Formats: sequence, structure tokens, C-alpha cells
Amino acid sequence: MADADTVESEGAGRQPVTPDAWRVAALGLLAGGFAVGVLSGHKRLGAAVPLITAGVALACAVPVALASRRPPISTEDAADALEDAAQKPTFSVVVGARDEGVVLRQLVSDVSRQNYRTPEGVPLFELIVVDDRSTDGTAEAVAAAAAENGISAITRVVLRRGDDLPDGKGAALTAAQPEICAGDIVLVLDADARLEPWFLSRAAGYFAAGANAVTARRRILDAESGWLAGAQADEQTLDGELNRGRWSMGGCSEFRGNGIMVRRELLAAVGGWRAAALCEDIDLSSRIAAGAGERVAWALDAEVWEEPVRTVSSLWMQRLRWAEGAFRRAFEHGPAVVKSPELSLAARLDFITYVCQLAVPPVVVGAAAAAVVTGRRRSLLSIVAGYLGISAMLGWDALRWEVHRDGRPLDAGERLSRALRVSLFNGLWLLVVPRALIDLALRRGPIQYVKMDHDGGSDPAAGSSARTSRSKS
Repeated sequence: MADADTVESEGAGRQPVTPDAWRVAALGLLAGGFAVGVLSGHKRLGAAVPLITAGVALACAVPVALASRRPPISTEDAADALEDAAQKPTFSVVVGARDEGVVLRQLVSDVSRQNYRTPEGVPLFELIVVDDRSTDGTAEAVAAAAAENGISAITRVVLRRGDDLPDGKGAALTAAQPEICAGDIVLVLDADARLEPWFLSRAAGYFAAGANAVTARRRILDAESGWLAGAQADEQTLDGELNRGRWSMGGCSEFRGNGIMVRRELLAAVGGWRAAALCEDIDLSSRIAAGAGERVAWALDAEVWEEPVRTVSSLWMQRLRWAEGAFRRAFEHGPAVVKSPELSLAARLDFITYVCQLAVPPVVVGAAAAAVVTGRRRSLLSIVAGYLGISAMLGWDALRWEVHRDGRPLDAGERLSRALRVSLFNGLWLLVVPRALIDLALRRGPIQYVKMDHDGGSDPAAGSSARTSRSKS
């Protein structure tokens, strides 16, 4: 692996722009969904809208939940494949950071404790940190932590410097393109990520079993500290079930930003990282799907922990970026995915279905307007109840993976209350998506990125228990 060094990069790429065609499409989606929702206020046609939306959602959700129980690569398959591998894959752990000196000390320590090594104790990984114009001494903090933890020889800091560079994680990652990575696998982590010592060993098993793209299971630190943190924790579990089910059904399963893992050659083949990607995870998911027919494996037992978003205002800004990023991905890469000869019909239909669910919030807005004008609220309530009900159903099912610190599964009462909590939390998307469409259609000038604040101090050991053995599939 590479020697320790510090290099400077001028960065690359451009700030995301909004083509006029995307603006028109965003307005069309907003207007079309609104019009469908307004039909729910019609005296004769009103009952059809909630029945159709609920029926389609249920028809998609049930197969996904069932499929999540039979992944193409189980945790046992991954473990066996790594044990039998003649040569284990190596990792380049890449972190983009701006003013993250405090939390990066913890992450460097976690990386140093990885047990993924040769029999002689040589690490099968390297660490690359992109210091994206930090002013808090991030680069110095990484170098000091690497020295303290004995991994200076396998740690590099890339200084991303320059004027008028595009902001965002995708832009920062352009300073660590695959050609500077020495590992077989590129693993991307957020600066506040926390890892347990066996993370790389477990992740490597999926690649040994034949996967070319894998996403880690995202976990939330301090999930018991309050309603908001707990809801985010269960949201990640629910999202994991959805993508695990989509993967199992042959669909276009996707990366999630913290814990992206992709073979270096595959990343290079699709053009590496793009500064123009508002959400680098789903952008890359679509590019590898369209270009190489690759789907993303979901690793239940390779867990990456992260801090929750601690304020409602920060959460709102984060979800606006996610929602707008989803639309930008659909407009930019959707046609290529749908037409890709590398993908099966099932994968292409899955992509279309997943994108189309973004139309539900505008329908709800239209139904709300119709309810105000006509006074008939039954259809609106039915649509919202169906949306939240299916979220609760999937939440209940996904929570089968959760256990108490002593290893006990959740009892029925707690499982139900948490399923209802995550369902209500998902109701936020009914507000976020229409606003994101408005921003996409009408905003002028560059997108403003809002950096999440991280305070550090949390430890994965304080989370759920029973993680020293491989989780059940």
C-alpha cells in the first residue's frame, strides 16, 4: 500500500446546474401530481385515487419485504467466501472532510483497529482523507491521529485547495479519484463514521462472494437520546429492508452515502466521482447500473455508525438535498438506466417504480387543496393513511433485525411503537418532495450546501448489542 504523504489537489468539476428541460419536468411533475390529487375531490372519481395509490404501493411493498429474507449473498455466504478466498481484496478507505478535525480523530482510531490484516499483521487497507479547504486543522488532526495509532505508513491526506471550487461531498471526492487509490475496493465514509474492528473483514466477504458494489448497513449513534434520533435510526433500518429486498428481486438497489463500497476498476470504468452529483451515492448507483448492469449488494452485518441530525432545521435542509438529488438523478441518468442493455427487464421496471413513488407527495398536495375547496376530506385522509400505513408495515417488518443491548429481540409493544414512529417520521417526505420540486424548477444560481455539525464522543459499542457474531439474514 502507499506510503504516508500529503498531496495537494486543485479539485475538479463544476457546481451542479439545472438545465431548462429539468425545470420544465419538475414543474410538470408537480402540476401532474397536483392534478391527480385534485381528482380525489371529485364526487364520483374521488374514491379511485386512494384505491389506486394504495394498491400500487402495497403490491410493491409486500414482495420487497418477502424478498429481503432471501438475499443473493447471505451473511454466511460472505463469511465462507472470504475464508475460502485465495487472495483477499484490499481496501482504500476514502473520507471527504471539511472542518472535521474532532470526529476524524475517532475515525482514524477506528480504522487503525481493523482486524482485516495478513497473518503477519500487515493491514489490507489504506486511509485517504481529502481535506476540503478546512480551516480547523483537519489535515494536522488526521496526521497526528494516524501517528498516535500507528498507521502513518498507510495514511494519506489530500489537500483540496483552490478558489471557486464546487461544494459538496461528491465534489470533495473528485480529489480522490480511483487512479490514486491502491486498494481493490474503494470504501467511502463520512467524517463522523464509526466502525467496529471487524467491519472490513465482514465487508470483504461480499466481494469475495462475487459482488462488485456493496453498501454498508447504516446505524445511528445515540438513537436512544430522543425521538428524532430514534426515528432516524429506524428509518435507516426500513430503508435497508427496501434496498435489500430490491437487490434480492433483481432490482436496481442503491448505495447509501456512508459506506459506499465499489471495486476500483468499476468506479474508474464509469468515470469516477462527479462534482456535479448532488447526491453522489444514487448518482453512482445509476451510472454503474446503466453502464455495467451492476446492482448494489446490501451488507446486513457490515455496520457503519454515524451521528444523527440533531435539529429539525438541519434535518429539513438535508432531506431537501436528498429529494432534489433524487430528481436530478432521475432526469440525468433515468433514460440511460431504462434503456440499458446491461440490465434485466425486472431491474429496469424496479427503477421506474422506485422513481415513480416520488410522485405521491404532489398527489397529496393536490388532494389537500381539493379537500379545502370541496370540504370532502375522505380521499385525502385515505391517501395519507395508506402512505403512512405501508410505511408502518415495512417498519414493523424491518425491525425484526433490531435487538436490545442484551441481545433480546424487541417485544411486540416496542416494535409497534417504533414502527408507528418511523411511519410518522416518513410523513416528512410529503412536505419535502414538493418543496424540492419547486426549488429545482425555480432556483437561480448555485445550490447552497449546508454542512451538518458533528460533535463526536459517541461509540458504536453503546449501540445495539449482539454484534460480535454475524447478524441473521
